[in-house]
Amino acid sequence: MSGRQSIIVTGATSGIGRAIALRFAEGGAAVTVSGRNAERGAEVAQACINAGRDARFITTDLADPDSVAALGDQSQTIFGPAHVLVNSGGILQSGTRILDQDLDEDEALWKTNYRGTLAACKIMGRMMRAEGRGAIVNIGSLASFAPLSLPAYTPGKHAILALTQILAAELGPHGVRVNAVAPGYTMSDGLKAKIAAGERNPDAIKTTTALRRFVEPKDVADAVEFLCSDRAAAITGVTLPVDAGWLVQAPYASYLQGNPFKD
Repeated sequence: MSGRQSIIVTGATSGIGRAIALRFAEGGAAVTVSGRNAERGAEVAQACINAGRDARFITTDLADPDSVAALGDQSQTIFGPAHVLVNSGGILQSGTRILDQDLDEDEALWKTNYRGTLAACKIMGRMMRAEGRGAIVNIGSLASFAPLSLPAYTPGKHAILALTQILAAELGPHGVRVNAVAPGYTMSDGLKAKIAAGERNPDAIKTTTALRRFVEPKDVADAVEFLCSDRAAAITGVTLPVDAGWLVQAPYASYLQGNPFKD
């Protein structure tokens, strides 16, 4: 894409979303920063301005379709129709069993993580279809591919993979590409806090990856920027793991336990 770009990033007030907003700002895009925390959102918007070009924060609750619609209207009024939408907003879940999970928790995660992504895709996708161009990137997860013990989060991320594929087929004839990225263990503020509190063992986590390292938010941002660029002009409907090799290490290590190398 060339010229001034209008970018909308949901869940941009921290972590991966913040890194994505800054990555596009550094490239000269006008960035709409959205999320629920106004204080953090204002800080990210100012950081985007400092890094490159104009940015605004719009308070958005992904669980409320009217709030998502207002995000689209306000961003279009300020910066024009979006060239890029990145759906980074969502809430996490602690490990539990399906039989023990409260249905209210299930509903809360689906309303924000899947339906919030769906609503944003519908609203901004219609704008892009009318313009005959655009790119959407959804944030999936390792849970998009693997049966992680997160019984609301995992099905939602599986659904986002399917949504990405369906939208790619629907919007491709209109010049709009739709892809996703699937981050692995990412060194976010939340994970840093859990490590500092002794709730996560960083060395144990790293051994679950082929590269023996964490994913940094910048790693995900770079992948998203690539998928939205002209360098990925022939790529649509894919979910790209950005996981330091977790998806290959897990089955490799599991198989090796039952079939060890012989000296």
